[in-house]
Order: sequence, then C-alpha cells, then structure tokens
Amino acid sequence: MSIALCVGAFVPVIFPGLGVALRPGLPLMIAVFLVNAFAQLDLGHARQEFTRPLRLLTATGWVMLVVPTLFWAILNVVGRDRFDPGFVLALSLQAGAAPIMATPAVAVVLGIEVTFPVLLLLTTMSIQPFTAPFLVSWVAGTAIPVDSFVLGRNLFVMVGGSALAAASLRLWLGRARLEVYRHELAGINLLVFALFGLAMFDGVVVRIFREPLLLLGLSAIAFIVALGSLGIAMGVLRGMGADEAFITGFATGHRNVGLMAAAQYGSPLPELTWLYFALAQLPIYLTPQIIRAFVAARGSVLNGALSGRKGE
Repeated sequence: MSIALCVGAFVPVIFPGLGVALRPGLPLMIAVFLVNAFAQLDLGHARQEFTRPLRLLTATGWVMLVVPTLFWAILNVVGRDRFDPGFVLALSLQAGAAPIMATPAVAVVLGIEVTFPVLLLLTTMSIQPFTAPFLVSWVAGTAIPVDSFVLGRNLFVMVGGSALAAASLRLWLGRARLEVYRHELAGINLLVFALFGLAMFDGVVVRIFREPLLLLGLSAIAFIVALGSLGIAMGVLRGMGADEAFITGFATGHRNVGLMAAAQYGSPLPELTWLYFALAQLPIYLTPQIIRAFVAARGSVLNGALSGRKGE
C-alpha cells in the first residue's frame, strides 16, 4: 500500500492532470474496494457480540455523532464565512462518512480481536446512506449547498450494490475458494489503490512547494481529527474495554472520505476539498504504524526492565 501511495503522489508530477482525468472513475474504484472488503468479512464469531448489543450501539452512536457534533460546534463558534467553502464542504463530507473499510485489518495488525471492528463497520456502513445526507447538511449549514437526496441515493446504490455483489461472489465461489484467491484479490485491490492514489493526490506534491503552509495546516487538522478522536474515545469509553474503546476511537477519526467523494459524482468538488481528502489519507496509513512502533518500544522498555530485575 505504501508503494501504491507513493505512485499516486509522484506520478502526477511527471504526468500533470492524469489524476484529474481519473476522478470520474472514482465510484468504480470505491466499488471494487467495497466488494473486496465485504466479500472477505468473517462473521463467524458475531453471534456472541450480539449478546451485548449496548456496547455496539454505543460505539455506533459515538462514531456517527461525535465528529459531526464537534465540527458543527467549531464552525458555528468560529463562523463558516471565515473558512474557504471548499474546506467547509470537506469537513462536512468527512463528518458524514462511515469508518474506513480497513478498520478490521488495522485491528488484526495490532493484535485486537476482529469481531467487534467488523460489526461496528457493518453497522455504520448500513446506516450511512440514511444518516450522511442529514449530517453533511447540518455541518455545512445553509452557506454550502448540498444535494442531500443525491448524496443519500448514491451512497445507498454504492454500499447496497457492493454488499449485494459481495454476497453473490461469496455464494458463487464459497468461503474456501475466496481464501485461496486472497492474494489475487489483494493484487486487484493494490492496483485499484494506485489508481485511487492518482485520483486523490493529483497536484499535491507540486503544491507542497507552492503552498507549504496550506498543506501543513490541512495535514495538521487531519492528524488532530484522527489522533484526537482516538484519545477522547479511549478516555471516555474505557468502561467498554480498552480494545473496544481504541477501535471506536480509530473508527471515529479515520473516515471513508473517498466514498463520500465518489458519492458526489456529478457534482464537481472544489480543489481544496480534494486537497484535504488527499491529506486525510496520511493519518489512515501512518497512525497504525505510529501506534505499533509505540507499543513495540514500550514492550522493549518493559522487557529490559524485567531483565534488569531478574539479573539483580
């Protein structure tokens, strides 16, 4: 994925405008991601999670409402007219988005049991076509026109159609054969991700030199949203369990803005919206690495301390 991200970032420098030309294909790219992810979801241990529905309902409400409420409050206090409309639209679409499809994969990488992340992802994705139009319009306010019907319709078609296609694929191939083809499916995902990176990152590298402060500011906001959501959830929701609070915080701060951009198909997005969406990918790929490095470093320190005590 890191190689694909680099391709997406630097190829448009050599071929300017390539990413912009690929943007009309973004809905198809997102559909491939969704079908691939839905087809490989494992619900084998879901039944035991349904015996404690309050935890899942709490996490779902937190993921879908906390970021929109914070964005709405900040924009109301500061004033939407003090920001570029493209930035306000970007925050509004981010607020209405469900978590990234890779949330269960992040849990696996960090050694967290995957059932809760899978169910949280499915729940939030299922209600997104109905909640996103309201949340996006609420956060954007009257100054930024958002066609709620078109947004909800496109999300419903993309999410529902992908889930149906994935279910058909599972019935046709079966779980065992899907497992056999997992490397081929990962290869398709990687290829489409490179195209996705081209569409999202077009012009970003060039703008680093032209407008470095703008890019630093937008990147800082993206990381504040991602890491701040994680920290707040782990503090407030610790009663539901450390792993569950972490996953809820990660899902809250790492949202599928690519799907929201694709759902705006037919309504051209401002360049600043695209720029923020591109930079919002950075926390998605760097946060797990930062956390894993922190956990590894902490484990090394603890092991060193224990070894020191044994040697005394």
